[in-house]
Amino acid sequence: MRIPDFTFVFLAAILLGACDFWPKDLESLAESISRQVSGEATALRVAGDIVLIDVAGSPRYTAAPEELETLATEIAAQAIAAQDAPLESIVVTFHEGEGSADPEKMREFIFLVIEDRPVLQPYPDVEATGPLTPEEVQAAIGRLGDSLGEQQMACVRSEIEQRARLAGDPETLDPATFEFLTAETWGALDAFGKRLMLAVEITTTALFDCAGSAQDETAPEH
Repeated sequence: MRIPDFTFVFLAAILLGACDFWPKDLESLAESISRQVSGEATALRVAGDIVLIDVAGSPRYTAAPEELETLATEIAAQAIAAQDAPLESIVVTFHEGEGSADPEKMREFIFLVIEDRPVLQPYPDVEATGPLTPEEVQAAIGRLGDSLGEQQMACVRSEIEQRARLAGDPETLDPATFEFLTAETWGALDAFGKRLMLAVEITTTALFDCAGSAQDETAPEH
């Protein structure tokens, strides 16, 4: 099942603090991708630092999953190189024919931009219930990339796992417990959006709590 584009963009905009919500049509990038895939591509920059790329009617849609993943990664890297300002995430969607919201006729790849390179994210289970799954916890940790030292990463991992257990099912959470989100915004999210937001919340809190571990790693020895 595909994540609704609106939910993904809405959440990313909140998390990344973007202020420019008006979509920007990336015509030259779309034209380049269209020639590359022999299909019709559209490319939009939304929420300031997110690029959405749709590819319709390309014969590459029928390629093996590994081949299509490689192509999507190349397209994401192309999008990064084409932008003057840094990106935070890229969504590349291939449609079997014309653009459609039918999840059975599309193949989607979500990338975070880490150190100016696209990092493919594990495809989330949008039907998960109960506490965050080990896969969701690992995805939250994976989004940090190699930005943390060994000691700080161990601290963050432990904090995220513990907080995920204590939080329980996001559907039963009191939004008043969130530091970075209003109750109104929480109430507007669907079940999947709440799970994603909880993962970001506990990751952010874990980073703050483990900041001392980073200082310990960089402190000179006496």
